[in-house]
Amino acid sequence: METVNDRMTHPVLSIEQDKTVKNAAEIIYSSKIGSLLVTESGNYIGIITKTDLMTRVLIKDLDAKAIKVSEVMSSPLYTIDCGESLSTAREMLREKSVRHITVTQNDEVVGILSVKDL
Repeated sequence: METVNDRMTHPVLSIEQDKTVKNAAEIIYSSKIGSLLVTESGNYIGIITKTDLMTRVLIKDLDAKAIKVSEVMSSPLYTIDCGESLSTAREMLREKSVRHITVTQNDEVVGILSVKDL
């Protein structure tokens, strides 16, 4: 049986909550990824995705150089253990109406699973 561990993206890239949305967009673009975990003092507190950038910044014509990541991130983070089945992950994504979930192992973040990974 294939598990979340087999499909997740790792290592996890992150950005501090007080950085600008432009900083986040640059990392997402240059790393060719769809999301960044958001941190506060080293703790994961949310996620910012390409969709967040489009729907919460670009569509509203906000200044990406002035808006902080914390103002547009999604929170809370939903997590799944890396040993869970892909069907469990699909169900969680559907139930929570999200496109990304954080993957953990022994309560430590080890990856991100996206609907595109499934």
